[in-house]
Amino acid sequence: MIAFTTCIGCVLIALLYHDQLYTFVTVVAATLTMIFLHFISRAAWIGEASLIYFCLMPGFFMVNGILTGTGLEAPIVNYNPDEILNIRMLTIPAEDAVYGYTQFLLVIYFFKRFSPMLTPQKTNN
Repeated sequence: MIAFTTCIGCVLIALLYHDQLYTFVTVVAATLTMIFLHFISRAAWIGEASLIYFCLMPGFFMVNGILTGTGLEAPIVNYNPDEILNIRMLTIPAEDAVYGYTQFLLVIYFFKRFSPMLTPQKTNN
């Protein structure tokens, strides 16, 4: 259900806001990631990862909030208002949460994919 909802939501945003580059690239990357994880690699852990990402949001708000100017005279990271939706959570563009979610899912995928190669194999003597 999460994969379907994410894909539909991101596709709608991509179609409606195709002229805003950061928004468009972010939602297309999220859509492609979700399609790959759900339909191609058949990742059964997407729901659990989504819950964990939600639990990590306070840290996201602290770090990204400081970078985008919460509590500062001037932000460290500036966004071109013509390239984003201008929907902000405090000072953080909404796209950053989607971008972070995409990164988080890909890190988990690659960790699960390559960690068996890094663990020593037991040999039967």
